[in-house]
Parts: sequence; C-alpha cells; structure tokens
Amino acid sequence: MKKLYTAIIGTAVLLSSCESIVEGLNKNPNSIEINDIDAGLYVNTPELALVSLVRGLDGRMASLWTGQIVGVNNFPLAYYNYQLTESTFDFGGYQSVITQSKHIQESAPDNPLYQGLTRVLEAYLFGFYASAFGDVPATEVSTDVEYPRFESQKAVFNYSQQLLDEAISQLRTVGRASYKQDYLYHGDAQGWLEAAYTLKARLYVITKEYDKAYQAAQNGISSPERSMLFRPVNDNQSSNKNNWWSYSQNAFFGTEDANGKQSFLFDVLDARHNAKTDETARKAYYYIDPTNATAKHGKISQLEPEPLITYEENLLILAETAARTQGLNEGLHYLNQLRAYYDQGGAVNAYFANYDYNYDAYTTDDFEKGGLLNADGTLQPLRALLREIILERYISGFTEFTPWDDARRLRGAGESDIAVAIPLNTPTATVHPERFYYPETEILANPNAPSDPGIYTPTEVNR
Repeated sequence: MKKLYTAIIGTAVLLSSCESIVEGLNKNPNSIEINDIDAGLYVNTPELALVSLVRGLDGRMASLWTGQIVGVNNFPLAYYNYQLTESTFDFGGYQSVITQSKHIQESAPDNPLYQGLTRVLEAYLFGFYASAFGDVPATEVSTDVEYPRFESQKAVFNYSQQLLDEAISQLRTVGRASYKQDYLYHGDAQGWLEAAYTLKARLYVITKEYDKAYQAAQNGISSPERSMLFRPVNDNQSSNKNNWWSYSQNAFFGTEDANGKQSFLFDVLDARHNAKTDETARKAYYYIDPTNATAKHGKISQLEPEPLITYEENLLILAETAARTQGLNEGLHYLNQLRAYYDQGGAVNAYFANYDYNYDAYTTDDFEKGGLLNADGTLQPLRALLREIILERYISGFTEFTPWDDARRLRGAGESDIAVAIPLNTPTATVHPERFYYPETEILANPNAPSDPGIYTPTEVNR
C-alpha cells in the first residue's frame, strides 16, 4: 500500500478520506512533511483523526440504529430508516490514523511513549473497523503492498490484541512524562496504559472471550480522571468543539423527532424509575433538541468532553464479565461501584448537578424472582443481573458504539432474555442492520475487496 506522511499540526482535520486506501496520492508541495518535524510535534494528528472518525458519521450511525437518537431530516433521517449505500462510508482512517501512527513509530524508535500510544491508536482503529465492517485490511495497511487483502474479522481482532500487548510492553517502561501535544493524556503513560487494558477488554467482550475480558479490565481505567476523552477547546476554532455539537448545528437529529416523539432510549430512561433509581438528571443531560441547535448544555454541548474509552465502560465490563465468570455477587459489586459514582453526580455534568437523581446500591434480593429488578420472575437471579448490566451499558453508552456492539453480540449469541429490546426504526424492515457497507471507493480500487454481503448479514463474531 502506498504511504503518505502529511502532518497537519493542531487541527482536527482528516475527518474521512474520500479516496481509497490503495490509491496513490500526490505530494502537496505546500504541505508540511513530517520527515522534517520532530515526531513529538505531530502525535496529535492521528489522535484527532481517530476522534473525528469514531465521533463522526460512523458513531452517529450506531446511535441511530440503536434507537438512541432519531434522524429528523436529510441524511440522518434516511440513515435512521436504513437507507444508505456503499458511497456512505470510507476507509479514511487507514491514512489519517494508521499511516501517521506508523511513521511516528519509524521516526521515534527509541521513544516508548510514542511507540505505545500510537499502537493503542492503531488497535482502536482496527478494532473499530472490524466491528463495523467485518473482514477488513489490517496487517498489510501502510506497507508496500499495493492492494491489501481483507483479513477475517477474528484475525483483525487478534491483530488489535497483539498491538495492544506491544503497547502495554512499551508503556510500562515509560518514566514520568509530560507532553502537551498529546491531546488525550498529555503524555501520561499510566493513562495510556490503563486505556490499553480497557480497550483489550472491550474487544474481548465483542468476541465473547469473557474470561480474558475480565482479566484485562482488572488493569483497566481506574478512575474517572483516567478516562480517554477528547476535551474541546474554548477558542474561536469550530474544529476544536464537541463533534456531535458541530454536526447538530443544522438540526439533523435529536432525542425526539419532528413531531416531539421521543427516542427509544428516552422511553427506557422513563421506565427506569424505581425505588432505587431516578433518571431525571441523566435524561435532561442527554436531551438533544432537534429544533434549537444552540441551546445545549448536556452530553453534546459545545465544550463537553467526548468519550473514547471510559471508567464507566471499564466498570461495566467488569460487572458483566465478573457475573459471567465469577458469579452474581462479583458482578453486582462492580455494578454498585458504578452506581455509587453516579450517586455522587458522575452521570451528568455540573449544569445538571441540581436535577433529581438517585442510584442506591442494589442487593441480591433485587434480582431474585419477584424482586425489584425481576418482578415478573421470568429469569434466574444471575440472568436478571446481566439484563440490568446490559441495560446500563446501553444507557451509559449514549453517543458511543457500545450499544450497537452489544445488540449484535447478544442477538448472535441467542441471548434475547438479557438484551435490550431495541425496536426497528421503520415498518418496512424485518431485521436490524448488522454491519456497514464496504466503501464504494475501496470496492472499485482494490481487486482484493470481497463482494459486499449487505448490511443485514451478521459479521463473523456475531453468527
């Protein structure tokens, strides 16, 4: 594959390439070539590219398809109704994240921080693409191979795990570091190390290797402060703002439709109220007004940090995988740890701190047949706990990819008893989308591209 090394310093560009990853690219004589710049000055380039990718169209598509937001007009309304084509997607992340990361590694072979964090970025991108598309190029990306082969989804997940193992090995050797151009952790190697473990756990959950996920999450993100977040900048640059806020300026989507009918997620939040849970504050924090793009103070406000890998996710991975591998009490311990954090205001930002909320600890009795969270008595206590954990993952994962990953994983595993019963968005559909279309540019340019199986065909790990 032909490689282009272009650093665009301090800007959140490289949103998504419109060209195939296999097409040759001419060198722009007016660009800054990273061969002429110290590697430390452009680490933020693949970071910002990854943020723009996972917090962009692909992330919004997952939220539309899981009933978390509603398309109001234009393209989001079509996407909400599963109306899209191969031209909707691209593989721009291969150039903007992988190629840039590879060159940083080549430019700074003796810097374990750069070696480690760029491998985390690579593993994130490959895992993200494998989850969304299924079989994708991986080991031959950013090499001299002109037409990279498409590798099996499982093989790509394994490659991501290999990259994370390498990253962990590098990051463990880093002493005290401070690096202002690292937008995600400011050179904090411990933050990157913990994020690498949580990312490992995330990918193991997707592949249903729950014992490995549980072990990895033990070393994962240990506090809210260690979450991997993109923190928007309070300046005059629109590119430095919350990505969802920027897109919402045209009022294309919301948590209710043009007629005021709320999204399925908000129906779930309404139904969550019980003697131990009050979701008033979180519902207000999540609210997206489709008619007033500027009046936002919550999850997609202009300067609200955007999640990539979080403390909350790590606790919920621990809760689910501990329940599956260690039993009810261990799973409940981690779920209650998250609820304790939320009960101190962790589920919302400061603007909504005075709204009503409550997250009292659950007890094992709540999951017994006839208990608070198993009132109909249809599940054994452990399954009732897993159902609650999955429901919390669905709610806590608002604007993230996790709810779609979970929906497909549990559907493929035949675990409808604990899955969130996400409705279809349109009466003309009979099944839910399972994957993205392969990009048209890649199909046309890469002779190794397979025939597209369509968005309703489950990927390898979800069959």
